[in-house]
Amino acid sequence: MKFNKAGNVIRSLVYRIAGSEYQDIVAVSFCWKRILGRLLSERTELIKIEKNVLFVAVNNNVWMQELLLAKHDLIRQIKQQGDVELTDIVFFLKDQVENQQPNYLKRKRKK
Repeated sequence: MKFNKAGNVIRSLVYRIAGSEYQDIVAVSFCWKRILGRLLSERTELIKIEKNVLFVAVNNNVWMQELLLAKHDLIRQIKQQGDVELTDIVFFLKDQVENQQPNYLKRKRKK
């Protein structure tokens, strides 16, 4: 009887649940902590991959600067470890996203 490692079974299950549309972001998320390390990966959030561009939200300007300096190396490592071909990575601050409310959530003022 052949035994499978639990990690491999879970990984394949996540890929099946995500489907082909989200396969790249799942692959990047699996290798993200290995590439960045625990400290830096905890201060980022992978948002999406659109047209081979990875969008990453970052806690503050200091960590964003650190990631910007390592952008080309990150793209290379993601290709090697996650087998995902990226053309660019866009970093932005989490506060910018959290502070923006969609129009339908804004209250209309009574006259």
